[in-house]
Amino acid sequence: MICSYGRSILIKGMNDVEEGRIINLNFEIVFETTFARLVKYANSFLNDFNLCEDLVQEVFLRLWEKRNELQIQKSVNEYLFRSVRNKCINTIRNQKMEEIYQDEYLPKSGEEQFFSFQNSTEENIQLLYCAIEHLTPKRKQILNYGLLGLKNQEIAEIMGISVNTLKTQKSHAYRKLRSMLVV
Repeated sequence: MICSYGRSILIKGMNDVEEGRIINLNFEIVFETTFARLVKYANSFLNDFNLCEDLVQEVFLRLWEKRNELQIQKSVNEYLFRSVRNKCINTIRNQKMEEIYQDEYLPKSGEEQFFSFQNSTEENIQLLYCAIEHLTPKRKQILNYGLLGLKNQEIAEIMGISVNTLKTQKSHAYRKLRSMLVV
């Protein structure tokens, strides 16, 4: 049963939670009623309709695969929009990192050299993101905002901390990354 309430769509069973787990969730209805809105929402970040469709499908796939493990506190709708937003942010961050490495390290000629370098760069990016995941949540958040192109002042305002605290945390994060990535 679908009920409209203003701009939001309430789906019977979407908000049923038993000890933090989703119960009585009709995935077909959720998918049909939210897919297009989620793709449009993702497209406002990425401006690539096909990529957005793939990202939204990945979010639904994860929801399906983890339906017995996920701890959704409020509503599935909110969880889906937050998940799509996070996927978009990760995609933007990955694209920016790839651009930085390509601009900085791509050779100007030599096709064979290019392909061996490209594999090496992709491995380095993966290592960097893996290392970032092992940072404290605050430091990880600071670096993620920085990778999105935000300035220190903007990050400090978003996180509700002083610029000096932000710089200190960023310095500690860089030091930790260097120690984790030293070959």
